[in-house]
Amino acid sequence: MTLSPGPNPPTKKQIDSIAAAAVSVRKVRAAALRQIDGGLRALHRTLELPGKNPLKDAHAALDAAVLAAYGFDAKKDLLSELLDLNRAVTSREKAGQPVTAPGVPPSYGDPSPLITDDCIKPVS
Repeated sequence: MTLSPGPNPPTKKQIDSIAAAAVSVRKVRAAALRQIDGGLRALHRTLELPGKNPLKDAHAALDAAVLAAYGFDAKKDLLSELLDLNRAVTSREKAGQPVTAPGVPPSYGDPSPLITDDCIKPVS
């Protein structure tokens, strides 16, 4: 899991929330892939269909966790918020102030609980 740079590091709780939501997306996706022909492309096209969709719900939970970690408001213009974040990081860097580097911040502690083996494996 990698978070982009920012002026403030996310909390351990926020990182854990993102990690759990990401694992949930992968679990739902893996289960759905066993029942659908066409691979990931076909699976992700189901996100465009109206109605309930477990993958859509899992992605919404992941989006909410990431937005919360960045302090973004889902009701505001996300591109504007990202641009503001980019400007803040650039200003801090130019001023010699610390910024949170990409990845799990050192303040998290041991990142090994965030490492999982539930990635998509190549079909042999």
